[in-house]
Amino acid sequence: MARKYSAIVHSLTPFDEKSRLDETALRHHLRRLAAAGVSVYIGAAGAAEGNTLSRDERNRVLEIAVEELKGKVPVRAAGVEPKDAADMVEFLRSAEKLKVDSAQIYSMDMGHGVLPNRKEIEKFFRTAIESTSLPVTISNQKKVGYAIPLDMVEKFAADYPNFVGYAYDTNDMFYMIDLIHRLGDRLEIHCSGVGNALFTLGMGGNGFQGMEGNIAPKLIASVMAAFMAKDVDLMHASFRKMILLHSILRGPVRSNQRAIKPVLNAYGLGGGHIRPPRIAISGAELDATLAAIEALEIPEMANWKRQ
Repeated sequence: MARKYSAIVHSLTPFDEKSRLDETALRHHLRRLAAAGVSVYIGAAGAAEGNTLSRDERNRVLEIAVEELKGKVPVRAAGVEPKDAADMVEFLRSAEKLKVDSAQIYSMDMGHGVLPNRKEIEKFFRTAIESTSLPVTISNQKKVGYAIPLDMVEKFAADYPNFVGYAYDTNDMFYMIDLIHRLGDRLEIHCSGVGNALFTLGMGGNGFQGMEGNIAPKLIASVMAAFMAKDVDLMHASFRKMILLHSILRGPVRSNQRAIKPVLNAYGLGGGHIRPPRIAISGAELDATLAAIEALEIPEMANWKRQ
């Protein structure tokens, strides 16, 4: 069976000036992602500001995504880190009813710095996976403070046909190498964040995911397309621009959430507002960010004009 490759974008969630969900802006944004051919995660804790969404808002965002993306590009329910298994089960059952293509199971965040032990980790993931017939991907984020033991991941892969993917967010290259070696023929393996994209692909993984595609989805898609076509020059050129875009967004402002929306708004692309207490970059900081991005000469931005 041919290996599946994919570049995945964690879509933002546009809000209006009163912090209400801006459905029109969301639809326009999702259409731009679909036109670029990238897979899309919806409602994540990062760019999507998923932790600020009510349950009804989250479900409405997923519903709109299914309407706009289904049958065009894979639409994946992302969610946020749950505090317990019941949180994750509720999310997965809602996502299944809304007919997304697949869903993500974040690692449990028990709060207050508490880390689950091995039995608790296993119980959490088994409860979540068994609660749905959706294809599911486990996302092991370093932010929660622990890695899932690989022998446990192997057991899940053996026991559950609907466990189809694994996303890993860490700089532990040995874990990723071992993960791909053990499970690369069974799971779709992505690095979470664009920095390790070429490492993951080169070691036999399936791709990468991140937020940068909210601004330049065709650039993100071109990294994957060039890798698949064995076009080394294009792959390196696209990867370089992608990483520099990442550094511009993450470096001075420390969070993509504060920069992506104002950058899109500056070009009339409807990023929307950020929900408080986050504060979007503006003024000289935004001007410097726009100038740095424009200096990259990203092809799809050639005809963009500041509003």
